[in-house]
Amino acid sequence: MNDIFKDMQAKVGCENISDLPSYKRKVWHEMKQLNFADYEEKQLEDFSKYVFGMSCQTLKDVMKQQKGREEQCRKQGCWWKRAEQLAKKQHHTGSTCR
Repeated sequence: MNDIFKDMQAKVGCENISDLPSYKRKVWHEMKQLNFADYEEKQLEDFSKYVFGMSCQTLKDVMKQQKGREEQCRKQGCWWKRAEQLAKKQHHTGSTCR
């Protein structure tokens, strides 16, 4: 079995494992592409609680929910419409924030 702590440290590019909670956004992105079967359930649970402060099952549920939304948006084309709307708004206002 692999070590999720070391794998995420390498994927995220942080110097120490103790820095992982500071890289939540990058860790989240990597976890969405992760094969959970490569890791022991206890280690996944420990990792989830250490980095995100919640159970691994909660993270899996959120990922599943987000994946469903992303697929629905892609099918309906709203994913691209949203990007176009933001680009127009930024052009008109000069703003770079949402």
